[in-house]
Amino acid sequence: TPALIQGKAAKEAATGLLDGAMQLAGTGSWERIAVGRAWYLGGDTVKGQQIFDGVTGGKKVAGSDWFRIARVYAEAGEWDKAQTAFDKALSIDADDDSGMIEYGAMANLNKDRAKADQLFEKAMTKKPRDFWNMVNAGGSYLGVRPQ
Repeated sequence: TPALIQGKAAKEAATGLLDGAMQLAGTGSWERIAVGRAWYLGGDTVKGQQIFDGVTGGKKVAGSDWFRIARVYAEAGEWDKAQTAFDKALSIDADDDSGMIEYGAMANLNKDRAKADQLFEKAMTKKPRDFWNMVNAGGSYLGVRPQ
């Protein structure tokens, strides 16, 4: 409601809105990760990490959950953590060619050309004529993040 933000300092408004979003998220992992992302990138990495840990500590963690968390770490400039999360995602969903391309593109952007080339080769062997895979892999050689 507007009462969550009217006359409130930015941090207080954010807390009200993000706490409300967390309630609305329920058990939805992507929704909870989105709230964690806001906290993590907004400067409260502890709170964001707690939310991520809550998602990944559950019984049913999908590769897509790890991919979303990896993107947050990459956006935060924490490549080591992003790489670990990407690896976990692919360990769950080893045939995800678009995931391989995304991970490869991010590796390329983080100066790990060998890892990028390895992932691109594997994904493109699986789907040699996928438009988005080609765009995202190609763009990474020009410094462009995958979309």
